[in-house]
Formats: sequence, structure tokens, C-alpha cells
Amino acid sequence: MLKINSLLPNKKILALDMGSYKIKALVGREKNNRIIIDDYFTIPTPKGAYIDGRIMDKVLLHYAIDEALKKNGIKVKDVYLTINSSEIIVREVIIPKVEAEEVEKLLSFQIEDYIPVDPENFVVQFKLIDTTYEDNIEKLSLLLIGIPKEIVENHFELLKDLALNPLVLDYQPNSMAKLLGLSNFINKDYPTKDFTFAVIDIGYENTKVSIVKNGIIYLSRVVEIGGKYIDQSIVNNYGYDDYELMQIKEGLDDLNKFYGENSEHTAIYSLIKGIFVTLNERIEMIFRYYLSRSSNNQISMILLYGGNANYAGLDNFFSNYFNIPTIIVESFDKVNFDGKIFEYINSIGALVRR
Repeated sequence: MLKINSLLPNKKILALDMGSYKIKALVGREKNNRIIIDDYFTIPTPKGAYIDGRIMDKVLLHYAIDEALKKNGIKVKDVYLTINSSEIIVREVIIPKVEAEEVEKLLSFQIEDYIPVDPENFVVQFKLIDTTYEDNIEKLSLLLIGIPKEIVENHFELLKDLALNPLVLDYQPNSMAKLLGLSNFINKDYPTKDFTFAVIDIGYENTKVSIVKNGIIYLSRVVEIGGKYIDQSIVNNYGYDDYELMQIKEGLDDLNKFYGENSEHTAIYSLIKGIFVTLNERIEMIFRYYLSRSSNNQISMILLYGGNANYAGLDNFFSNYFNIPTIIVESFDKVNFDGKIFEYINSIGALVRR
């Protein structure tokens, strides 16, 4: 979480969640320990203008966002931005226990040990995970997040050129972690306190997998399989154009049903399920790594969200595969929002300030 300017509590904020397929935008604020959303909308990302967290066509992206802000009558200028990229480096590290103000100084001397590229080209932030003991010596467990400086600077310039005031640049998995830390219940019935969640953001370019407990990220990884891979696989096999692909996807029913052996729908379902099996095999490796680090580690529930988490029956598909209760996120008790929350979690979570 990079603070670019001073924060303005209880003031309306424009939160932007940048993606290769869609840009989610909302206007809201944090008030009395709740998140209140006043307006929200989605901007289709122009093809090729934004790929894996990098701005490829600044002029086209500027035009698309500017037109959408005008169309939706958005006057708010203060912006919290949340992004993700496979180029963002996330590491869990353990350092000797020092006072809070000394952590940054200590990391500055050792950063090359943790960031496997030139650290001068990255903006590195850290979050305290926990205290731990090694050989009876107390140490600090930290989550390091390194974002390429070029990515940070290009987003900053884009927002300034839009006459907006960028205040915060956030890391997408941190949005869900903050919402879990703020809330007491998910989907009305599921408590959040002292539960360890595997939060899985199924995006267009990739899937983000994080382990979160009490609002703290213990591990975060990116799997290079997302909605784009599904779409391209269907198009490559059946030759649909964009409109036909959209119609096919909108007509899909429960992934867990059987539709007969010879129908085209059966073949498409089998293709999609095969991709999700491949995705789950990659996720399973992440789970195994986390669980192997300590005998106390466990995963209580899987939370699905993101633009490609809306396949009917996907929650049951994950539950059956991992034998872990799985839900698609529909609500938080601390968030006032009347839209499809699983699509807007990253932008909503950006509004949570600690």
C-alpha cells in the first residue's frame, strides 16, 4: 500500500480497480467503521491498452476513463487506485526482531537478499505478518511487496493527466484482506474472526491466490490462468466471434451438471471444467506450500471473487475438488453496496484505510 499523499478521512473517494478486461470504478467512503458506496460502474478496457498491470496505450486508456467519468457525472477528484501484475514481487521474509521504526532501515540493507532483481527499480513496502521464534530467538515475519517503479510512475501520470488527485496505490489482494479485517460476517452467515481463508480472485489475465487471517496476508501468489485463457480456448476450438462467445457464456448453466454425450454444450462444459482443474492443480501446490510451513497452518474456507467467479456451480466445483467449504462472496456486513460485490471487491477494499 503506497501512500502518495495525505489521506482525507470520511471524504468521498473515487476508487479504481485496473484490469486488462475491465476497469471497476466506484465512489464511496469509510464512515463509522463501515464502507458506504454512493455510485459504481464498469469501464470496458480498450483491447491492448492495459496488459498485466502495464499501460500499453496511454492515450486510448485516458480517453476511455475520461469519457466514462463524464458519462457517469463523477466530480470526485481524489483517487485510490488498486492494481496487480505478475511483475509485482511478493515475498514472505523473517528478520531479527527490532523496533517498528527500525524495520525499514534493516530491510534497506538486506533488500537485495529478498528482491531477486535490481531493488532500485522497485518501490518496496512491507506489512507485519506475525512474530515468530527460531532457535528460541524472537523474530518478525513480514510480507514484502515490490512494485516496479515504472508501473507506479505510469499510473500516477495517467491519473494526473486525467486531472485527478492520486492519493493511494494499493495491491489488489490487500483489498480483500482489509475487507476481511473490517467485517464480522461474509454472506450474512459466515464469521471472519480467527478463520483462515484462501481468497481466490479469478481475473481475466490471471488468478490471485492469498491466505488471509484476521485481515493479515500470510501468503500471496499469482497463477497465470484466468478468464482470458478460457475465452481463447473456446474461440480456438469453435471459432466464435466476440458476440457469439458472450452469448455462449451467458447461456451456461451449472458446471456440475451432465448434459448428454453429444451436445456442443457438453464439449464446452468439459473444456471449461478441464481448465478449472488445471487451475486448481496450480492452486493446490500453493496450498501445500502454506500448509507445510507449520503444523498449525490450516485453511478454513475458500472465498471466490473476481470477474470470472460467476460461473454457476463454481463454488461446489471448488468444494468438491479441495474438500474445503467454498463460497462466492456476495456481501460483507460492514459494506453498504447493492451491486455484484464479487466483481467490485478490489475497488471496495481500496477504500478501507488502517
